Formats: sequence, structure tokens, C-alpha cells
Amino acid sequence: MRIVPPEIKTITVNGVTTEYSLFGERGPVVILLHGFRMPMSSWGGLYPEIKKHGRIFAYNRHGVGKTSKATCPQAGDEVIRSLENLLMALNLSPPYILAAHSWGGLFANLYARLNPDDVAAVVFVDAAHPDEKRRQENYKPPRFLLLITGVLKAIDTRFDKYHHSEDDRVAETILQIEAAGSFPPIPVAGITGGKNMPFVPEVCFAIHRQCQIELAALSPHAVQLIANNSGHFPQISEPEIVVRTIEEIASNVKHGALA
Repeated sequence: MRIVPPEIKTITVNGVTTEYSLFGERGPVVILLHGFRMPMSSWGGLYPEIKKHGRIFAYNRHGVGKTSKATCPQAGDEVIRSLENLLMALNLSPPYILAAHSWGGLFANLYARLNPDDVAAVVFVDAAHPDEKRRQENYKPPRFLLLITGVLKAIDTRFDKYHHSEDDRVAETILQIEAAGSFPPIPVAGITGGKNMPFVPEVCFAIHRQCQIELAALSPHAVQLIANNSGHFPQISEPEIVVRTIEEIASNVKHGALA
């Protein structure tokens, strides 16, 4: 049975309504950044254990759940600006631990570069590497997957739910990461799924694994963990690994070990 975050609420900031969950009473603020079009409930397997390790903040970005549709392009700087407005409105002060899955990793990567004094650590959960999309471009998925993708995009266009999509501005987000300067020397944990996803060519999976190694090595204070029984969603298939990693990092933050 899926466990969803407790006390789901909404808040309206600058005319934008956002669905979120905030719980836990002590410790650093742990910000959960979900993947593209994934709901915050994709972190559900971490609950309730995770609430022991800090103040946990999860939210749905534009077009997901009850959060408003985007009214402007969603490149990384705009996603981060929206997040900063939420944190201010909810009186959530740093230090922050960013836990990011899939494309959420792009935003965590950019946020840490732009706000190095506010971010104590980053946990990348099978997260996107900025250069992986380019490296994968020479390898096309099967034709039927391209067809399915085309159909889904046509549906999105028809119903306008993901207008100004993060997908439309991913190239701009990557350029922003490259222009933002060096990644800060903060602790980084990279959690990588050990299993390939169905229909993904082995050469593409090898590229993904190499990108995961490089992502975990962004900082001199880094460790990579392999979730051997997981594909792209370790937080769902092996949540205990993600919880344990956040616990260890949050404990160090509480005791001032991650200055």
C-alpha cells in the first residue's frame, strides 16, 4: 500500500497555488525534489520514517496535483525562484538538504551552485546529469516508444496541462548550470539504481551509469551507493536506502559536521 505524505496542504504565493507537505519538528530542512511530472507522493515510501531526521518539505511543481499550471517558461532559474518564494512564505530557513530524483537533480544541481551557503548537502537519487541528454542523443529508443512519446505530447498539447513545461526548457536549464560556477564542496550522496529499465539499450544504460558516477563526484565529499534491486526509482523500490542516507547526512548537519 502506498503511503502518501501526511497533512497535504496548499499555499498561494504571488498568485500561484502550490500543493505541499511539511512535517517533522527538529533538524535541518530536507527538500524533496521529484522528477519530471512525478507527484510528491513518489517519495511516499520514505514515510513515516523520514520525519525523524529533519523538517521534511515536499511539494508539487507546476501542473502536478493541485499545483497551478505554469504561466511562464519553466527553465531552472524560474523553478528555483518559485521554490525560494515557497521557502520564504513558509519560514523555512537554511541549512537545506536537497534530495532530488531524476530531473529534480538538475534543479538541485543549479540551486546548490547558486546558493552554496544555504545548501548543506545533496542526495541525488538516480538523478539527471546535465550532460547525459547530449550523450544519449546518438542512441534512439525503439520506434514504438517514440510513437508513445509523440502521443503523450499530443495529449499534453490538447489539454494544456503542461504548457510551459520543464521539458521544453531543459536545454536552457543545462546552460544555466554550466554558467552558474563550480559545485560547492559540500557532502554529496549519489544513489543509483542497479537495474536497467525495460527497453533501454545496454549502451544507454552504460552511459547513464557513467553519468551517475560523475554526478556523485561533483564534490570531494561524495559517496555513491548502488540500489541493486532498483531501476530508476530507488525511493520507491528500496526506500530504506534513501532514508538511511538522508538520516546520516542530517545527523551530521545537526551536529555541525557539515560546515
